[in-house]
Amino acid sequence: MTRRIFVDTEWTATPWSDESELMWIGLADEEGRVWSAISADVDFDDNPGVWKYISPDDPRSTSDEIAAGIIAFCGGVDEFWAWIPTLEDFAAWFDVSDDAPDLYARSRDVDLRMMRSLVDAWPDGWPDTLRDLNTAAVAAGVQIPPWEANQIAPDVHADWNRRLFELILRSRRG
Repeated sequence: MTRRIFVDTEWTATPWSDESELMWIGLADEEGRVWSAISADVDFDDNPGVWKYISPDDPRSTSDEIAAGIIAFCGGVDEFWAWIPTLEDFAAWFDVSDDAPDLYARSRDVDLRMMRSLVDAWPDGWPDTLRDLNTAAVAAGVQIPPWEANQIAPDVHADWNRRLFELILRSRRG
């Protein structure tokens, strides 16, 4: 059986920036388990959009602790999946136009790059690519469900990704 992990991340800067670091990660699997971690190594004051979903009591983890959590949660993963916006949506979200194709190409797999930046020795057999839920849903003719109010929270978004994948599978079984 294929083991799929659904990923979402939030970062300290735009995803194409060399200064961009992982701020918060959320992972979900097909069994409905969800795992997330908030970085203790970054300053959240510069990102009020994310900060409103994090309470001062939420535990923070070091990069090493997050890496260990990723490895433990993902185990024998076969596929990583994430919601990847279209080029047009990306250009609108980040208010870029002329540079959008180049920036998009450099940012498209940011969720996987953020995980790889933490996990020093990428486990043998783990995928080197990120599969696109947006494209898969459109190809399957699936109605994209509305985002939840706190969709920016990576654990919420990773679980939303998992549920979208279930809709894609159901549409194929028809």
